[in-house]
Amino acid sequence: MSPSFVRPLCVRLVCRMLVVCMALLPFQAQAGLIGTDAAVTAAQAQRDRVHGFISRADVAAQLQSFGIPAQSAIERVDALSDAEVVALAGRIDALPAGAIAGVLPIIVVALLVYYLIAVPATTPREPAKPAAKPAAKPAAK
Repeated sequence: MSPSFVRPLCVRLVCRMLVVCMALLPFQAQAGLIGTDAAVTAAQAQRDRVHGFISRADVAAQLQSFGIPAQSAIERVDALSDAEVVALAGRIDALPAGAIAGVLPIIVVALLVYYLIAVPATTPREPAKPAAKPAAKPAAK
């Protein structure tokens, strides 16, 4: 591939990826002031959510298989700072319901990259036609 062909291909690829990302990824932004009591209540609610998650039977069994008793895990959660508990609760809320959700985005991105790079390269194109030469003027007599 010549450099003059690679640059437009890269620009098109980046533009397509930006369009896909802007269409599929959510834009969320919020800002505001909250009082101290609301912050403490929110942190306690997050801590209770993590405690509830650890108290579930399937999670306690999984922790036990890792060699961590459920009571020890609850004590470790109590030792975390409020910011760490909020981050942990956010990660728990973001967990997928099934194991396939971790693989599916990778497959979709791989197929998208294949489509954007390999498919246009294999599509037959017509060769460029040479520019027409101007007709020669008839010789003067």
